[in-house]
Amino acid sequence: MKKALPVLLTVAIFVFYFFHFVGIGVDYWDTYIAAPATFIAGQPAVFVDQRGQAKYATAPRRGLPADLVDKQTFGIVSQDQRIGAGVTFAIAYLAWGVLGFRLLYAGFGAMTFLLSFAVGRRLWPRREAAVGLGLLVALNPLMLAMDRLNANFIAVPILMGLLALLLEKPSRWLLAGLVYGALGGIRNEAIVLAPALALYALPTREGRRGLALMAAGAVPTIAPYLAWNKFAFGKCLIHSSQYDSFVGFRPEFAHRLFGWQFKINGLFNWPFHDHLVRTPHYPFPTYWTLPLVLILCFGAALSAAMIVGWIAQWRADRRLSGLLTGWIVCGLGLFLFQENWEEPKTTFAALVIGPLAVLAVRGVAWLVEGARDKRRWLVFAGALLIVEGFVFSARLLDVPVDERWYERFPKAKVEAATIGCLSDEQRREWMFFHTDECAAELAEQRRKLTGGALWPRLYYPLPRPEVDLRAEWLRREPPIFDVWDHIYGY
Repeated sequence: MKKALPVLLTVAIFVFYFFHFVGIGVDYWDTYIAAPATFIAGQPAVFVDQRGQAKYATAPRRGLPADLVDKQTFGIVSQDQRIGAGVTFAIAYLAWGVLGFRLLYAGFGAMTFLLSFAVGRRLWPRREAAVGLGLLVALNPLMLAMDRLNANFIAVPILMGLLALLLEKPSRWLLAGLVYGALGGIRNEAIVLAPALALYALPTREGRRGLALMAAGAVPTIAPYLAWNKFAFGKCLIHSSQYDSFVGFRPEFAHRLFGWQFKINGLFNWPFHDHLVRTPHYPFPTYWTLPLVLILCFGAALSAAMIVGWIAQWRADRRLSGLLTGWIVCGLGLFLFQENWEEPKTTFAALVIGPLAVLAVRGVAWLVEGARDKRRWLVFAGALLIVEGFVFSARLLDVPVDERWYERFPKAKVEAATIGCLSDEQRREWMFFHTDECAAELAEQRRKLTGGALWPRLYYPLPRPEVDLRAEWLRREPPIFDVWDHIYGY
């Protein structure tokens, strides 16, 4: 039964995510995948307004890749689209229609457990620890919050697969490079893990040779993505958010750091800005928001276990501890100073739940192994006080709103009175950019993020989606919300 348990759990998690999925083209980020996928599949699509009424239909005209930039069809590129995740889902869409999106989404959820379990088996002799790691990653509340198409959801199992390859004895460097390069095309923000990977490889001769193999493996899998950047945006090394021919209102803002001045269409916080600010609708700057979200989704007890787990891991294997630490620092460091924020971006924190979960399980195992050692429990109690102290101290923060956000999204002032305060669900939708914050909304967010609960709490309530498999099977021309004008229009 023990050997069959991982397989049974994998199937159960696949079924769970199959029915957890709310559908495609519902709102903001999922549209970023659904629209390119239909175009790449060479299939027409119907774009709808916020009431679900058809606005216009599009159909392929010239074939790929021209259709992706041809504004006479839709102009995927000019609408702030990425194609990496779209390519991934286009294959399933061609095979099964709209149902393919649901099947592949559920498959990624199941792979998250299976690959996390594989990591656990390479780290610890006890299967229970590996199962615990798989469940902690696959069913983390941050994963559950991504109940629609989201490239961060796709990236988590790929990252755990990458870690499993590195933990092989010997490490599978070439294959890891192929995976890493593909990941750069699907969730390009994840490539910031390069310093952590180098930190893991450089201390040993085998690692230094492996790093060269990994680089060689990454080149062929990321090359198509770089070629696409060159075709679509004019540069190989460019983040698509910085394309200068987007449709809609994209003002640039001046930033500076140690005398270096630059302009960008995003909003960075201090030290790139002259004072500390926060995004409207959020009671805290991103510096505090992301750590608080992670503590909420793991719970204070497991967050404290991460601290003792890091200590135990550092004593046992500094090389692996460096990889996990670098992964967390690089993964979060890319986003902590950004204030051009919204709820879908909060799911970027999912890129680090793998190493955090590893440290949490390592900490729990360390406590269980020395259950009669009072000193270990005193260390855990101290770690718990640190975590709870950080959470409760956030209640004292009073940071001014970033007024630049209203220049970036001018509809927030113009239409705010017609929508009012936002519920949790509405915060994930286009209405976020059409409203100003209100006292009740900020109070609710403060309550949610500073509760200090010991055990994991849901970041969003579980949905109750209506599933019509017959309607999804082989269906083409799915309705996709035309979100861009709502967010970026004048």
